[in-house]
Amino acid sequence: MICPDGWESGIVASAGRERAMPERRRRTRVPFVTHVDIETVGARLLELETRDLSHKGVFVKGSLPLKPGQGCTVTIHLPGDIERTPQLVLEGRVVRVTEEGAAIDFLSMDPDTFLHLRNIVLFNTTDPDKVQREFATPAFEDDTEAEK
Repeated sequence: MICPDGWESGIVASAGRERAMPERRRRTRVPFVTHVDIETVGARLLELETRDLSHKGVFVKGSLPLKPGQGCTVTIHLPGDIERTPQLVLEGRVVRVTEEGAAIDFLSMDPDTFLHLRNIVLFNTTDPDKVQREFATPAFEDDTEAEK
């Protein structure tokens, strides 16, 4: 269900009750399990496992020593032959940390990485037409527009 503000409606359990809560994600997430490395100031976390990913971010499983707002470099190891398979390197920011893991927003990536992420999402989604439409619109807000 699409709410008037463009958010999708979701159901959240709270103290034994379910209530509708807006889903703020504007990009399709797909289940995608692979290994990632995360580098932050003072820490290098290796061989972590992902739960899902979009072309705007990734959820990394585990109890992680990360804090919301913390900048990081994410290296995604794509499945396959280690010597032939590319690694995707992205700059990110931790946006949420839970008992299950951490959500990281991607802030920047090179064009090849963007194309790899696009293909991963397209090949793993149940609605490729929706994903194609998402890729036709910017995933990141223009800072100059946000200030107006």
